[in-house]
Amino acid sequence: MRNFHPSDFFRGNGYIQKMVYRKTAATEERKEARRRTLLETSTRLFGQHGYHATTVPMIVAASGSSTGSFYSYFRNKEDIFAAVLEILGRKLLQVLVNSRNCLPDPLLGPSVAIRNLFLWMAENPDEARILAVESSGLSPRLEQVRRSILRLHEEHVQQTLEEDAGCVPLENPVIVARCVVGAVFEVVCSWLEEPPDQRLPAEEVARVVSQYNQRALRGGK
Repeated sequence: MRNFHPSDFFRGNGYIQKMVYRKTAATEERKEARRRTLLETSTRLFGQHGYHATTVPMIVAASGSSTGSFYSYFRNKEDIFAAVLEILGRKLLQVLVNSRNCLPDPLLGPSVAIRNLFLWMAENPDEARILAVESSGLSPRLEQVRRSILRLHEEHVQQTLEEDAGCVPLENPVIVARCVVGAVFEVVCSWLEEPPDQRLPAEEVARVVSQYNQRALRGGK
């Protein structure tokens, strides 16, 4: 590493600016890593213990953070729960998008997307419980976040249905999309609330839900 010389202040070579930039970039990376750890820990605790039973001290202790660090990123428990919800909503939407993009036959799109959506939630039970169970009816703000996630999914399904109108003629894609998304979340919610040793295999439930929706979209055929 080159030794610093006082004349560097006056050479206009950007030495000081580069050092400041490197320090700032590293600081931002550490801050983002701490925030990510808090979010990942909160997701696990909210999914396992529920919103009401999870406390800020629990999140701080489990994440190896500090109370001051927590409040430098989030105002309170509701704030971090809202951030967790938004992240999970984007993850689910990506599942739908990936399902749509990997299929050569557009008629299979809704069916495969429904199956993959359910399987993702079954494979990520903490996240699924937050979305399908814990997020309902908590506060006006969190209800708004939850509803916005559902709307995004409904809009994606609606867009898929409208693009495939030639294959799947529907009178009102908006209502159909709401039915599809609502049914999936309801099935996931019921499945999660069953004792683990009494649940049907996730793959089987996903197949039945997918087949039912596919038949509905085809007009019962």
